[in-house]
Amino acid sequence: MPQNLQQLKKRIKTSNSIAQIAKAMEAISASKIRKAQGCVEKHNPYAKKIKYMVQRILSDEDLYDNKDLHDDVEKFAKEKSDKCLVYIISPDKGLAGGLVVNLFKKVSSYLKSDDYVVVIGKKAASEAAKYGYNVVASFSTGTNFPKYDDLYPMIDITKKLYLSGETARVSVAYTEFKNMFLQESTIEEIFPVKPDKNFKKTGDYIFEPDSQQILKDLLPFYFEVEFYSAFMNAYASEQAARMIAMKNAKDSANDISVSLANIYNKSRQEKITSEILDLANGQQGI
Repeated sequence: MPQNLQQLKKRIKTSNSIAQIAKAMEAISASKIRKAQGCVEKHNPYAKKIKYMVQRILSDEDLYDNKDLHDDVEKFAKEKSDKCLVYIISPDKGLAGGLVVNLFKKVSSYLKSDDYVVVIGKKAASEAAKYGYNVVASFSTGTNFPKYDDLYPMIDITKKLYLSGETARVSVAYTEFKNMFLQESTIEEIFPVKPDKNFKKTGDYIFEPDSQQILKDLLPFYFEVEFYSAFMNAYASEQAARMIAMKNAKDSANDISVSLANIYNKSRQEKITSEILDLANGQQGI
């Protein structure tokens, strides 16, 4: 019995330690989400303006009927194949629940065997190797909020493969941040750019230089905005998923600790009772 009590005390101590670690990681993820939300709020005005300007040009039927402009929008490159370039954004670290598993379930139904894949995050790299994807580049995401400058080496791959015509489409697979308790795996096709049927134009514009040239100049910025938005969503989703996972781990560890404490107290009480009975029996024998 003494040995069992000692083992129970060690297990209770271990459970409490796990609960403390999980609580600390939950707090860290919560603070990172707040920072991510602040960065998204600062980024939104610029992103909305770029998207508005692109859609404003595409919404003009007279401009869009222009064959050269139509070709720029639909292709933005001379398509030589039907291959797709897919960026997969995932965390570098685990302990984020089923975030990575759900993301790759979505990706596996979308990718073709000859598509080009760029993995961002160590978890994506290991999963892509497991699935045997055609990985052309790999990047790490780190633990801090992604900086805008970090995107340029990744964007250069689009310039090489899409503008050269080796790929017909460019998509980004990431986990969209809905709220603290809901993150949804999604795949967004960025290129070719398509007109938004729900876009409502306001006012008339005179384009200088011509709209075709403006569109060509805007499209690279449009890609950066869409790509960075996906990156921020993926980061916020990672922190939210980890926060929930750590909260569940903390609660489970606390429950185990309470359960073990009850078992320990019961065993200790039985031991004390047994010793008292032995002592009483000994006194009666005398």
